[in-house]
Amino acid sequence: MKRPRRTEPGRRVKRIASVIREVVSRALVTELADPRIGIVTVTGVAVSADLRVADVRVSILGDAKDQEVCLSAIRHARGHVQQKVADALDTKYCPVLRFHLDESVKRSVSLSALIARARAEDEAARADRIRRGVEEPGPEDDEAPGAEDAADEGEPA
Repeated sequence: MKRPRRTEPGRRVKRIASVIREVVSRALVTELADPRIGIVTVTGVAVSADLRVADVRVSILGDAKDQEVCLSAIRHARGHVQQKVADALDTKYCPVLRFHLDESVKRSVSLSALIARARAEDEAARADRIRRGVEEPGPEDDEAPGAEDAADEGEPA
């Protein structure tokens, strides 16, 4: 009878991914003296089921050119970082590290900016409709700005 294939990584794979993330983060922040490596965050590590490959996602602060230069420097230092990972793991094989740029942080920041801009436009349009008399002000429009913050702190508005 065949065993069903697992789609989710097991406890051991998750533990190894966690150790790799910690070791790689420490190495990138404190042990590498390359000036091309700027502010880097390890956002995730995905280890293959056979523990042979680890895909390390990093978020790098800066524009696209700075990110590529930094990612190139990180890839250049892969052997040093891999040795640190091998020292920390107690496994027969050390996973081969592959570094990838994680764009998710950049996307979430741009989405937050788009949402904030859309909210501001909606509030401005609503204020204009209220000013023209097309829309009635609601009870939330009667409060002074910051009144809810003062109420939260127990201070009179």
